[in-house]
Amino acid sequence: MTSRPSRTPADQQWIEAMFADLQRQIDQLTGDLLALTNLVHAHTLAALNGEPHTGAHPDQQPAADDGR
Repeated sequence: MTSRPSRTPADQQWIEAMFADLQRQIDQLTGDLLALTNLVHAHTLAALNGEPHTGAHPDQQPAADDGR
């Protein structure tokens, strides 16, 4: 039988830091994927309605040019 060397506290801290960083990256990618999903959904709805979609939130639509 082979004995496994036990992890040192420094090794344990490094592993925990790596897992925390991976979790942060996963959370960030999840947010990015949600935003992309919403954008694709909006484009799909616009295409089904035959309307061009600017990608801007309805509250952020540019004001109409009144010719001034």
